Amino acid sequence: MKIKAILTTLFILTSLGLSAQYNTEGETFQLTKQGAHYVFTANINDTADATILVESGIPALLADSAFVFSSGILSDMELTVASKEKLSLAGRVYKITHKANGTVRIGNNTSYIGDVFVLSNYDYGPYEVAMPVMYLHNDLDDGSRIVSLDLGNHSLQMLGKASLNGIKADYSKSNMNTDTYEGMFAIETSMTLDDGIKPRTLSGNFMIDFGNPELLFLLHQTEEVQKFLADNADMELREATTPSGEVVGQFILTKQCQLCGIAFPDAVVVITKNLPLFTTPGNIGLKFFERTHAILDFDQSVVYLKGN
Repeated sequence: MKIKAILTTLFILTSLGLSAQYNTEGETFQLTKQGAHYVFTANINDTADATILVESGIPALLADSAFVFSSGILSDMELTVASKEKLSLAGRVYKITHKANGTVRIGNNTSYIGDVFVLSNYDYGPYEVAMPVMYLHNDLDDGSRIVSLDLGNHSLQMLGKASLNGIKADYSKSNMNTDTYEGMFAIETSMTLDDGIKPRTLSGNFMIDFGNPELLFLLHQTEEVQKFLADNADMELREATTPSGEVVGQFILTKQCQLCGIAFPDAVVVITKNLPLFTTPGNIGLKFFERTHAILDFDQSVVYLKGN
């Protein structure tokens, strides 16, 4: 009987150990929409809670200087005083007071690994920290960088490799790359819009831009977009104006826009000149991700997509 009891105990302990070993599913963060952005609240470095902006196009974790030094969230990092360095964000210029590079714990089992910029008077929105998602790591899955983004259900989850392997057959797959302005991630794909006259297709790199509130921005200064407009001179371009009548861009009303193989009926495609430094023909915005489930595997540079 004693031998049987010992074997039973060993079996239970072994089962628990295997369960813990293969529990690679990361944390899920509940998102809230604030204006044209998404934020979540999490503890940073086991020190203080912060409201964190979900970002795709910034080079580092950004944090407000007053919050950093009052909360102590970066007290374990070696902060270097930055001299006369500045960062331009959405038309505003911020002074970088300190810089660092290393690991910042987000929540319980998620780590940000990369550059950290501390900004003076970083009061752009209702958050203290901005987080580029491509540098988030799942500590339970050997530091993998697989981000499941489901804005329709207000969810951001650090997915494990085993979970991804079990579901990716249900999703379309596209390659990502960083052949873009400031090395931002882009999807190699195509856009086809139907304006009621005929379908019109533009292929190339489309940058992931969580700061874009629309479905798609086409960047007027790029050679690809100018050729697309010249080849489709019969397409109606409407003017986007401010309440005072100032023209700020153009847009196309479509019966359907297909982007990354997913159809969006009655979509609006914006043509802008306001992002002159960007080099891709288009920027994919939040309305795309609000209507899809995207799994961004930054380790393998691929994205898995499925329409909601």
